[in-house]
Amino acid sequence: MGAASYFSADYAEARRKFLSVAETAGAQLSTFVNDAVKGPAGEELACDVARFGPTDASRVLLMTSATHGVEGFCGSGAQVGLLAQGWHRKLPKDTALVLAHALNPHGFAWLRRVNEDNVDLNRNFIDHSKPHPVNAPYREVHPLLIPADWDGPARAAADAQVQKYIAERGQKAWQAAVSAGQHDHDDGLFYGGRKATWSNRTLREIVRRHLGHAKRIAFLDMHTGLGPSGYGEPIYVGSATPEGYREAVAWYGEQVTDLNAGSSSSAVVSGATPGAILDLVPVPPGPLVALEYGTIPMLEVFGALRADHWLHAHGKLDSDQGRAIKRQVRDAFYTDTDTWKEQVLDRAIEFTGKAYKGLAA
Repeated sequence: MGAASYFSADYAEARRKFLSVAETAGAQLSTFVNDAVKGPAGEELACDVARFGPTDASRVLLMTSATHGVEGFCGSGAQVGLLAQGWHRKLPKDTALVLAHALNPHGFAWLRRVNEDNVDLNRNFIDHSKPHPVNAPYREVHPLLIPADWDGPARAAADAQVQKYIAERGQKAWQAAVSAGQHDHDDGLFYGGRKATWSNRTLREIVRRHLGHAKRIAFLDMHTGLGPSGYGEPIYVGSATPEGYREAVAWYGEQVTDLNAGSSSSAVVSGATPGAILDLVPVPPGPLVALEYGTIPMLEVFGALRADHWLHAHGKLDSDQGRAIKRQVRDAFYTDTDTWKEQVLDRAIEFTGKAYKGLAA
């Protein structure tokens, strides 16, 4: 069976495929339902978790999908493919595999990178009892990101200012200003929120249940939208220590980049999902890594995000323009070709094998 068969056309199909293959594989299943929201057809939205291996395993690989909603097409396909190809049967001794499917089911179902509160989950894992970080460059560019119109003079003027910003300061500066994360504009891009989201609380509960007693942990978080098309860049996203990065390189090779050092395709961010593990696991957990699969050029991805945020702020979902923007967002984070899907699955298999080997060492 080809890799394409593991991928889905929408969240509802992805969930059905994941639950079916997990049940067939004999998983211990648990479900976290987001009761506050529904999908486009009124369907239940949930994060489903499949566990394999001993209940008291001291070593655990946790793989998450759809941290960024619409990016779940990629992660779901990889998770379904891993189970369909029997990787749950290849676990080393004293090791468990935990697959968290659709951590942000609302974003997956509604073709949004953010959750139901416009929160970027990968900027939400901070201590919200303390003053929130300030992103001064974002405050400067926010008015350019969501203009009053999308097909008129306001958009044209904003785009001209964006191009001027990039010409004067560079694309990396623009990326950092926009995507590092911000907590001031709840309608803006890369908004980290001002409290822990449902998905944040859900991931923490998954960590408590499945990783709380583990002595060694591997974490793979599946993402899309940055880097060369089809290439799964391994980004070390653990604590900012040289030892942690060196261990990631020892497990996965010199190809690993370091989010904290700014060597990855991503901007340096605060509040990423590994915070749940670092907060709750009392031992040095092991390499925490994101696999970032490229799709289309970065500025086009940012353009799709701007369009989506404009749509939800000013437009109409049920319109030709709304549907066109949603197609644009889907295409920005999911390359719907057999070749790309094969690249995604091959990379996921490669890194699952390396994680197993690292855990067993």
